[in-house]
Amino acid sequence: MKQKIIFLIVFCACITVQAQRTNLSGQKVGNKPATISYSTTASGLQYRIIKDSVGKNYPEVGGFMSFWFELRTKNDSIISTVFGEPHAIDVPAIEIKHKPGIEEGLMLLTAGDSAEFLLNPDSLYINSFGTQTPDFLKGASQVKMIIKMDKVYTKHFVDSLRADQQARFNENLSKEVEIFKRDSLLIQRYLIKHQLKGEATRGGAYVVKLKSNTNTKARFIPAGESIETTYVGTLLINGIEFDRSEEGKYFKFTVGLGEVIQGWDQAFQKLKHGEKALILIPSRLAYGDRAAGSIPPDSPLLFEVEVK
Repeated sequence: MKQKIIFLIVFCACITVQAQRTNLSGQKVGNKPATISYSTTASGLQYRIIKDSVGKNYPEVGGFMSFWFELRTKNDSIISTVFGEPHAIDVPAIEIKHKPGIEEGLMLLTAGDSAEFLLNPDSLYINSFGTQTPDFLKGASQVKMIIKMDKVYTKHFVDSLRADQQARFNENLSKEVEIFKRDSLLIQRYLIKHQLKGEATRGGAYVVKLKSNTNTKARFIPAGESIETTYVGTLLINGIEFDRSEEGKYFKFTVGLGEVIQGWDQAFQKLKHGEKALILIPSRLAYGDRAAGSIPPDSPLLFEVEVK
């Protein structure tokens, strides 16, 4: 059902956009021979192969395909087209629900093939596109759809690709979990060693107040507020300093908008103006598995900050 919806959405979007771009008053695409021979499937779908390429695989349910198409009236006026677009339309190969129809026609083509199909407008728009037939086509006996097949991916290929992606996702997830466990252990060891008590953020960073704002009316810094702070940043693993604010100057940023690392966005919302604190941040809330200047990948960080 999900694949069917994807198929319809893609087609409807293309039809709508291209119809707006195209003059429907009767743009001719050239003279045709007086008679053209069409083949007919068992269900009654009329078609002719324009180009028979060397592709080996036909579309199959569970697979994927990409193609360009052009829709014309019976008299060869262009209704909509994606010919000339740099990228083909990508759609899953779905189970054929209605015959005759364009879904059946697509199943006749391999990569590189092109063909013309004669279709009933009401069947095409209602069954394939999931929309009403345009007024200018109501009562028309046929429309023509030309398909230029780009690529065809088998179900086996798609399943293998998905399995590979899932395996890599699971591997990365497992690695992230192990690194987070390691970082959490390092943070707890630091707190115990220095006899500190910290408050955890929702993501696993810890805030240790070194100087508190005792004003009962003072509020915690909310997301969206611009603040000024000084800071000194060190690697939690070995205490090496990697950055600090300029002497006599404050660093300015807006809390909670992604202007800084996630650990900061979360931690500063547990502080009030005038407070000084240590912020212990697991690597996933800092720079993750990428290096940042002198910060190695997967590094938990320690900041000493003071909010103006």
